[in-house]
Formats: sequence, C-alpha cells, structure tokens
Amino acid sequence: MKTALPTVAFLTALSTAAAPAMADQALTPVGTPVEGKIRTLVSSIPLAVDRAAYGLAQRAFAPEVVIDYTSLWGGEPATMTPADLMTAWKGIVPGFDATWHELGPVTVTVDGDMATAEAFVDARHWIGDDLWRPIGSYYWDVERVDNEWRVTRMEFDMTQELGDRGLAAQAMERAK
Repeated sequence: MKTALPTVAFLTALSTAAAPAMADQALTPVGTPVEGKIRTLVSSIPLAVDRAAYGLAQRAFAPEVVIDYTSLWGGEPATMTPADLMTAWKGIVPGFDATWHELGPVTVTVDGDMATAEAFVDARHWIGDDLWRPIGSYYWDVERVDNEWRVTRMEFDMTQELGDRGLAAQAMERAK
C-alpha cells in the first residue's frame, strides 16, 4: 500500500502538470451531428454484412436503391429494393469463411436533405487460408427519407484486386 500512494501522487502531479500543455493542443470538433449520423449509417453497412446482420444493413437503405458494382462485375448499375440487395449479398457472403470490409475515414458532404459520402475500402474475403481482396472506394448518395437518413445509391469503384477472384464463385456455390 505504501508504494501505491507515492505512485498515485506522482501520476496526479504528472497529469496536472501536463494539463496546461494538453489544453493548448485541444482537439477541434470534427464535423456536425448530421455528418456523424451519415458516417455511422454508411459505416454500418459493411460491418453489418461482415457480421451477417442483414436486417441492420437493410435498414440503412431507402425503399429503392441504385447499386453500382460495375467496376467489379461489369454490367450496368442495378436499381433494387433493400430486400433484393440483401438476398443478393446472402447469395455470396455466407459462402466465405470470413469477410472483413475495412473502411478508411468517411468523408461527408451535406446539402440540405441530400448528402454524399465516400471512403476507401479494403474488402477481404477468405475461404480457408485463400484470400480475395478487391480494393477501392465506396461512394454513397444519402437522402433524408421520413426524417431518417437513408442510402439511395452505393457504388464500389475497384482500383486494385489481389488474390483469387475465383473464390467468389466458390462462395456463391457454398452459399446455396
């Protein structure tokens, strides 16, 4: 007990002495509450899908959403319901042993009831020790719908691909 008291006194003195220096380097606020809500909304989508929490992911979207994965799969952007999107994701994601969609910082621009957001993403997909990694950026259009922010458009722009794309076909087969 005697050794703890001097340690506590030392740490208290140290933190008190450091407080003025830290006050000079105070963090400035980053963003607005609306921007925070939008960052949370769009960040929740890949995390929810990685965790198989499809209901949470589905609630992030407006009643109709444009999904653009053309840089990954080709074709054209698709307009669909959130339920249809979850069905599509359930047709591949559970076929991987693990997924991790790591997002970089999310930037948000708000204009009234409309907003855009974007973030770097490194999307890791494993079957066993085999890995497929599409890397690029997500772009989201977000709109206030019934007083709640909802994603109306989501685009993945792939800039790099590492690993074995063939794992996607295996995952689709395994997810059946």
